[in-house]
Amino acid sequence: MANTISKYESRVCPSCGCSDTGSVSVASKRPAQSIDLDDLQSHWNGFFKEKVIFSYSRCARCNLLYCPSFFSSGQLEALYEQMPDNTAGVPLEALEKTQKGYFDILKNFSFEKGGYLETGPDIGLFTKNIISDPAFDQFWLFEPNRAVWPTLNRLADSNRLHLSAEMFGFSEVPDTSISVAVMIHVLDHLLNPVEILKKLRIKMAPGAVLAVVTHDESSLLAKITGNGWPAFCLQHPQLYNPSTVETLMKEAGFKVVRVQRTVNYFPVTYLFKHLLWAFGFKINLPGWDGLQIPLKLGNILTIASPE
Repeated sequence: MANTISKYESRVCPSCGCSDTGSVSVASKRPAQSIDLDDLQSHWNGFFKEKVIFSYSRCARCNLLYCPSFFSSGQLEALYEQMPDNTAGVPLEALEKTQKGYFDILKNFSFEKGGYLETGPDIGLFTKNIISDPAFDQFWLFEPNRAVWPTLNRLADSNRLHLSAEMFGFSEVPDTSISVAVMIHVLDHLLNPVEILKKLRIKMAPGAVLAVVTHDESSLLAKITGNGWPAFCLQHPQLYNPSTVETLMKEAGFKVVRVQRTVNYFPVTYLFKHLLWAFGFKINLPGWDGLQIPLKLGNILTIASPE
C-alpha cells in the first residue's frame, strides 16, 4: 500500500444524510482519524492491547451510530485485500449452527417462486440451507473472494447458479425477479448502504423477502464492554440497533416486517478469550471446540420487503 493518501473522508449520516453529528459517543484513546494511514494498517486485523477505532457519533436526526470520518473507498479496497478470514478460530460446526438459525427464522416467511440473491456468501454456509428449495429457479451469488468459488459452484448446477466477483454488480439480474435476498454482516461494512439497498430493491419482486443480519450496538454485551466491544472496529463505518436499521430500510424503500435478536454458537474457550480481549487482556487459551454454547451476543436479523 505504498504511496497511499493518509487523509480520510468526511461523511454525513449514511442513512438520512444529516450532517449534524452531535458529540462523540464511542472513541478510542487515540482516534483512528488522528493517525496516519501507514501507521493505522497494523490495527486493521485482530485484537490489540491498544484498540484504535474511528470515533462514532450519533446522527442528530435518525440516531444512527456512525463514523463522521472514515476510510475512503480506495483505502478500504486496499485494506480488504490483506484481510484474513474473520471466522478464524471458530469451528465449522459452530458456524453452521449459527447460519442454520438464521435460515430457520427466514423460512417462516412466505414468498412467491423466483430467484435467490445473496451478497458475500463466503463458502455458502447459509446458502446451502436454501439451495435445494424448489421455490428458487435461479441463484445469484455476489462474492469477491474467488478462492471460495469452487465450493460455491458445487452447491447447484451451472444453469441455475450465477457467480459474480462484483459485490453489488446487480446489472445482470433481471428486474423484479428476486423473491428472497440475503445480506449477512454486509450492511455494517458499507459506506453507502441506502444506495446499495435501493439498487437491490429494483431487482426484487413484489412481496419478496429481504433478510439482513447486523450487529446490534444497543446490545447488553456492547454496553458491558464499551469501546472494547469487537464490533467497534476499523471495518465498520456504522453500526445499527433495531430502531436505526428500520429507519435505514424505510429510507431505501423497504418495509420492516420483523427485527429480532439471533443466537450465535461459540466454543466456550473462544468466547472467554475474546471477552478477555475486549477488556484489554490478550490471553491465548487451549480450545475445547466440542463444548459450544448458544448465546444472543449482539446480532440482530431484520426481515423486510419492498414497498
